Amino acid sequence: MNKSKPRATTGPDLNWQRWQQVKPEILAAANKAGVDPSVLARIANMESMGFNTNARPISKSQPQLNKVRQFDGTMAMSSAHGLGQFIDDTWLEMLRKHGSKYGIANAGKLTATDAAYYRKDVHLQAAMLAEFTKSNIEQGRKLGGQDDNANTYALHNLGSGDGPKFLAALKQNPNAPVRSVLSKTVIARNSSLYGDGTISMEQAYRNMGKLMSAGDRYAKDASQQPTSAPTTATSHLPVASGDAAAPAAKHAARQIAEHPTQTAPTSAAASHSSQQAILDQRSHFNGYKYLYGGNGQKDAKGVNRIDCSHLVNQALTGAGYAIPYQTTAGMANSKYYEEVDAKDVKPGDIALWQGNKNHTGIVEAYDAKTGKGSFFGAQSKKGASSAQMGKGAWWGQPQKFLRPKAEYQQSPAAAAAKPVQAKPAESKPTAAKPVAQPSATPHAAQAAPASQSAAANSVQKLLKTEGTTRVYQMADGTVQTRTGGTVAWRNNNPGNLKFGYAGSHDKTDHSKRSKTRALSDAQKRYQGVVDLDQWGNAVFADEASGRAAKAQLLTKQHGDKTIEQMLPKYAVSDYSGKANHAKYAEGIYQFAASRGLDLHGKKIKDLSHPEFEALMDGMKKVEGFKAGKVAVSGTASNKPAAPIAPSAAPAAKAPTPTPAAAKPLPKPAASANQPKAQPKPAAPPKKPAAASQAPAAAGDAAEAQLSALIAQLSAALAQLTQPLRVVVDVQNGNIVAAVNAANSQQQRRS
Repeated sequence: MNKSKPRATTGPDLNWQRWQQVKPEILAAANKAGVDPSVLARIANMESMGFNTNARPISKSQPQLNKVRQFDGTMAMSSAHGLGQFIDDTWLEMLRKHGSKYGIANAGKLTATDAAYYRKDVHLQAAMLAEFTKSNIEQGRKLGGQDDNANTYALHNLGSGDGPKFLAALKQNPNAPVRSVLSKTVIARNSSLYGDGTISMEQAYRNMGKLMSAGDRYAKDASQQPTSAPTTATSHLPVASGDAAAPAAKHAARQIAEHPTQTAPTSAAASHSSQQAILDQRSHFNGYKYLYGGNGQKDAKGVNRIDCSHLVNQALTGAGYAIPYQTTAGMANSKYYEEVDAKDVKPGDIALWQGNKNHTGIVEAYDAKTGKGSFFGAQSKKGASSAQMGKGAWWGQPQKFLRPKAEYQQSPAAAAAKPVQAKPAESKPTAAKPVAQPSATPHAAQAAPASQSAAANSVQKLLKTEGTTRVYQMADGTVQTRTGGTVAWRNNNPGNLKFGYAGSHDKTDHSKRSKTRALSDAQKRYQGVVDLDQWGNAVFADEASGRAAKAQLLTKQHGDKTIEQMLPKYAVSDYSGKANHAKYAEGIYQFAASRGLDLHGKKIKDLSHPEFEALMDGMKKVEGFKAGKVAVSGTASNKPAAPIAPSAAPAAKAPTPTPAAAKPLPKPAASANQPKAQPKPAAPPKKPAAASQAPAAAGDAAEAQLSALIAQLSAALAQLTQPLRVVVDVQNGNIVAAVNAANSQQQRRS
């Protein structure tokens, strides 16, 4: 790998401090890859000049040499970055080859843009360096190299071309001069190794070993550490999230692969040990502050930032559970947890709030008789800390208590051990990429259609789009026709995200790309995009997917902007009319004020979780998410719905989404009409689809009432022998707020 070396600008004490911070990641990566941790520690120290996870080759004395723009805009001498100093091409190659092992779904199809998103993820930096080092050690031995450390350096530093050539020449003739094998440019760039090129191959090889020995201190420390800790890669990967979250995690089912012969504890004592192991993780989060979408990354001041769902997931991972990251919405109906009755709640269980508060944490104490207790979580004001819950407390009573299922615990020993999880990896504050999601395959079909997986109620194919009508093939086999309402509702697109194409009905859009290309761009950019309508508006599998895409757009492209700075880029004038940004902003502020929040002057990336939700919902109100009528025909299949197939199109314009918590569909106002047609109506989309995240729970009373209504109708219809046609009018002016007509259908360009 030809590249320039970053300058050493730090002393040994700082290097040791950095080593202590990154050591857990190095050890976990070495264990998972099956590589000697001492060799990995040496090469990481050498490449990153003392474990600087943000190391890059920048010339301060000759800034004109910094001609390469790196992934975050920084100018440097090459694209090399991080612990392994991988250049862009090598980084992409490594993620495509090994990413799936570390929780990245569809890793083999990652684009350069996707790969750039993971650059600051220390967890992946260590993992890819471990895999690369393992390969280099194996190749070096095959080529005849006697020193694993020197082999590793040669193949890492010289790359796949000169590296093998160097070792092969060394074996053939160790006395040959270096210049007989390596170019003048390579020799000049590493004169400390090769001198003027006249030294022998054997001497250069010994020099490589000596350079690696500079990391002996860290190698010794690494060798003395246990490496049997759980190393499942989940928590640092950004994946679909209600709290924020996260990249290319489309259908990544987590596997317990490291210890296939071990079984989880089943005794009461083992269960207690597992729950205590979860509680023991609390000390890992000392000093962590809250950030919506944070997964433990450090901010500019060096403070670790995390949100509630990432904290819980990282605690579970540290306690030995192979459970992927899920948002609070995803946790509610997740296959990885069992719901616990309030009278059976124990410390170490998970408390879950839904609806407006949308929060989660680890139970520290709970008295079922008084309904009071405490929990540990990421609080928006105090960061990682304990808080009161239950009667009289601000958080109130959780809607659910959960307990991770024993079958997803890797081993009793791992769970009972002290926290071994590394400090969370540095990542973009939006954390949204892809982290690994659970399998999108729905659970077994339930008796009542209202209880079926949300995947069965998601849009699978757009059959017809004409005027204010959309006809969809649903994942459960039924056909759903939507008429009226706003385009945001009809398309499950609360952000009105749009991908213009040549020949669309929008004559104000002069895009030259074809609809096929536009759809490809949309599907690569956002999870859950099914099609584009006649205007270029994206059609999402369900509202949750559309909301997730909107959250991704806000956090990833506009995170550094205030609301007033964001709107001119987000809300553009098109066929629906001229955008009124001042009025739009005022509508958002008024909505936030109704929740007791003030969003004036705040950057989107700095918003707390309640504030970001207020922004999302305020924009939804201004955009005009107004429901119309839904007609369902056909018979729902009893088979679980298959996940929506990912796009096979090549190009991607952005990383995977940073979804937000889904808002349920409005409550129905009118009674269902029942002219003759087909039985068993499918429920309108209301939960996150398999294309973006795990099924979500009903969020509020309106959704619950809608579900109950459909369940009752289905039960009654099941007794009838003659087919019926059911039309449900879900429009309700009391729930769907009226909005300003000038802004009700503003379309958002992607």
